[in-house]
Amino acid sequence: MGQSGEGQSGSSTVTLLPVQALLDPAQAAAHLGLAPGLFRALGFFRFGPSKLKLRGKVFYRRVELDILRQDWCAAVQVRAEDRLAARSDTQRHDNTSSEEAALDPLMRLLALRAIRHRIVISIFWTMGIVGGAICLILY
Repeated sequence: MGQSGEGQSGSSTVTLLPVQALLDPAQAAAHLGLAPGLFRALGFFRFGPSKLKLRGKVFYRRVELDILRQDWCAAVQVRAEDRLAARSDTQRHDNTSSEEAALDPLMRLLALRAIRHRIVISIFWTMGIVGGAICLILY
């Protein structure tokens, strides 16, 4: 009988599986450390990563999520090594769920900053267009 995957000396080879490249919206939010609602808000304001639709389902590329995280951290001059803080189980309250513990406070602040920036820019553009239209109508 032949042995598949094992040599004559009895050693076996370990095959590494590839990392999942496509994530659904809940997994993408968890990968960034954001709440799913905040991740949906990023998509609503068109500030999140680009979507990929396969058979009517939305997916996100892990690479694009990592690039988004790096860009946001670079914007506030935070290195990847400095941004992670270990939280011990004694610091967490007993009433917090594991989902709340997995949220990244820095990423939440950066996402809210991006949404706020998009809203302010949209308001200024709207004010300029409406003001220009009023000037053209009145004069």
